[in-house]
Amino acid sequence: MRNVGHIILIFFFLSACAKVNVETKKPIRVDINMRVDVYQHLLKDVEAIESEVYGKEKKKLNGIFSLKKVYAAEYSSVVEEAIKRRKERSSKLKEYFDQGIIGENKEAYIEIVKEDFPSVMREKIVKLVEEENKDREMIYKATAEKNGVTVSQVKKVFFQTHYKRAPQGYLFEIYDEKKGKYVWKKK
Repeated sequence: MRNVGHIILIFFFLSACAKVNVETKKPIRVDINMRVDVYQHLLKDVEAIESEVYGKEKKKLNGIFSLKKVYAAEYSSVVEEAIKRRKERSSKLKEYFDQGIIGENKEAYIEIVKEDFPSVMREKIVKLVEEENKDREMIYKATAEKNGVTVSQVKKVFFQTHYKRAPQGYLFEIYDEKKGKYVWKKK
């Protein structure tokens, strides 16, 4: 009787097992355009901000709204003030870039790269660089939040935009494959 019970139990378990089909009738589609779309919005924001800072002509969207007006409506007044301060100090930064005193590091921040300049200038340059980097950080964080991306992604796009816009001779921290590390190079 005991063997019959085991056989019935085994039969029950074997008959209860059913084939589970996990295949789909059609292939699963992945929308890769979503990330491209996010990147395009991020790039437009970065270009609009940098055009505001450096005074480049603003592009028109549909011939009506400028990029400045579009991004400005989506940023806080604190970020707007940071952009304004960057614009005000851009000519002084340009002077130090031209002299090779400062450069832009791989994180899209300004850094003092030349140490042999008059010490009376040091305090002024250090303060200028700190203020610029503080405003950049504020803008990077707000841009990341607005676009739903990480701050490091925003910094990368800003760095690429700054490099593209910079005149020949400006210093940038670039990865040197031969040396296997980041080094300062003139554009």
